[in-house]
Amino acid sequence: MLAVVRLAEDLGYDSLWTPAHTAIPVHFESRYPYNATGRPGWSAATPWGDAFISLTLAAAVTERVRLGPSLIPLIITDPLTLAKQAATLDVYSEGRLELGIGAGWLVEEAQALGRPTDHRLGRLEETIEILRLAWSHETFSYQGRYWSFPEVGVNPRPVQGDRLPIWVGGQGQQALQIAARHGCGLMLWWAEADAVRDYLARLRSAGGVGPVAVAMRLAQNAGRWLDLTRAYADAGADLLILTGYGHGSRLTEELEQFGSEVLPRLSELAAR
Repeated sequence: MLAVVRLAEDLGYDSLWTPAHTAIPVHFESRYPYNATGRPGWSAATPWGDAFISLTLAAAVTERVRLGPSLIPLIITDPLTLAKQAATLDVYSEGRLELGIGAGWLVEEAQALGRPTDHRLGRLEETIEILRLAWSHETFSYQGRYWSFPEVGVNPRPVQGDRLPIWVGGQGQQALQIAARHGCGLMLWWAEADAVRDYLARLRSAGGVGPVAVAMRLAQNAGRWLDLTRAYADAGADLLILTGYGHGSRLTEELEQFGSEVLPRLSELAAR
């Protein structure tokens, strides 16, 4: 992990992102929303490091690169714990956190953790409100439909305050509308460039002003990196997240290759 982190810092990558799961069930019926089969390419045996601990380690050995979980499924946590974790990491990284969150799709994981699974999009929207209250007030209370608690303090507050960037992950219209209503970024997983263009148009039509990020698989798109990067830039994407799984040595090789073949051309794309 540290080799990837240091390489991203040295090569000038904008940000580092890591996925987040806690307890993957061996058997589950929930449908994975990011491919046609409905099944992910990982399993209960996949070694998922804790996202916030991993990013804290990354913060300790870097100075520039921004850091983010992509994404925290809200059905495996609660708003106050998340507010505390995010604020603490933002303080330790001196204001470099980008927080990616989603409603969550793996219901069986939430059930194993004893977390509520009802009204996931409603809970997502209330969580955004609670996060921003926690990050801007020394103490606060909240009375919502799904979350309610008396006056509490969640300190320290983040260096970025309630301006700490929040990215909402999700391909559905309701997630897009939540992102628009709250000025959040929209994070898309492995969408084609034409789909990114459509999502951006719908986000702006809904009044959204936040940026749009899209994830791109490295290994599966080898040989097409520059063309795809250009296509995503032309579609209006603000951030391209490169995804890769497996041994760190393979990922560092891919990042080095992308850094030599594509990163030098980004200034050309920005000038277009």
